[in-house]
Amino acid sequence: MSTNKIIIASVLKPLKDARAYYRFGLSLRETNKYQINIIGFSSKKEVDEKNISFYSIFSEKRNHFSRYLSGWRLLRHIKKIKPKISIICSWELLPAAVIGKIIFGGKLIYDVQENTIANIRHNRTMPTWKKPLAKCLVAFTETWTKPFISYFLFAEHCYLHELPSFTPNLILENKYYGDFVSKRKAIQLSKEQINFLISGTLTEVYGIMDAINWFKAILKENPSFHLQIIGHCPLSGFKKQILGACEGMNNVSLNLSEQPIPYPDILDAYSQSDLILMPYHQVPSIKDKIPSKLFECFALRKPCLFSPNPKWKALAGKYQAGMEMDFLDLNNAPNNLKSFLMSSYFTTPPGEEVLWKSEEKKFLELMERI
Repeated sequence: MSTNKIIIASVLKPLKDARAYYRFGLSLRETNKYQINIIGFSSKKEVDEKNISFYSIFSEKRNHFSRYLSGWRLLRHIKKIKPKISIICSWELLPAAVIGKIIFGGKLIYDVQENTIANIRHNRTMPTWKKPLAKCLVAFTETWTKPFISYFLFAEHCYLHELPSFTPNLILENKYYGDFVSKRKAIQLSKEQINFLISGTLTEVYGIMDAINWFKAILKENPSFHLQIIGHCPLSGFKKQILGACEGMNNVSLNLSEQPIPYPDILDAYSQSDLILMPYHQVPSIKDKIPSKLFECFALRKPCLFSPNPKWKALAGKYQAGMEMDFLDLNNAPNNLKSFLMSSYFTTPPGEEVLWKSEEKKFLELMERI
């Protein structure tokens, strides 16, 4: 095996993150050319695997003071590992990565999973008075480190026009990392018993409260339906809102974690569900993106309901995978759902274009030539 060493580092993402580990890490391991070192969030020690080592640099709540030491911890790992390539997935680790590059050499790649400044502006996850300072800090950090970055990876097509100065770049969408579960015939959902699922990051702009109220509205005519909510709920105040809204509801199961949820747990929740809900608010930081959940629904053959969005509608329409739903229209919620249940889904089976393997070749070619 080659001694080419690669670091993939983030702060708040779990060590076995869907992108860092399942997409990047496993793809690199299959080549047998690299020693992969994944650095990120973990509250427990992760067991190393063939050609993959794991290192935790943060294990507390997102606002814990020790988060400010994450860069220093990353620099210590860079000093020890001396990677040929460092893929940095969090803006706050860029300064430490640049220092490591200057001292120890190697190439630096910035994996842009989020437009952080747009998130700060629109996602309502911090007090208003903090936003100007946070935006300035992110902008300053991304600007002064830019000359040291060899390549930018974009998780979304929309970053091409949102972040035009981030060049050279390569789009690597968050398509489903595995294979199709099955290629059965078209799916017709039962009208008597449906298990709904909301998963992922649970914050206000992802429409969680809207979906809960919508589910309550359809329960009036469908008392046997069930809703499971599983995900990372970083804001304790919003977690209390969810708990309060679902109090006394036997039809709702909650798994709300202040720490990132392991990706296999999310996939297990998919396996127990019939219909996936994506009630995202159509704010500028969300509306132009393609949720990774769409690709998961396509690959796992799970019909979905999503907030009105022309991009998502067109993409889901290729496979008859789902339908737009106004989660704020509570009066018509039961009838709208009945209309949805009249159709069959996945009458056109998705192809490999919804899987990570359609992106993998581009990624590995970049790793070879950089």
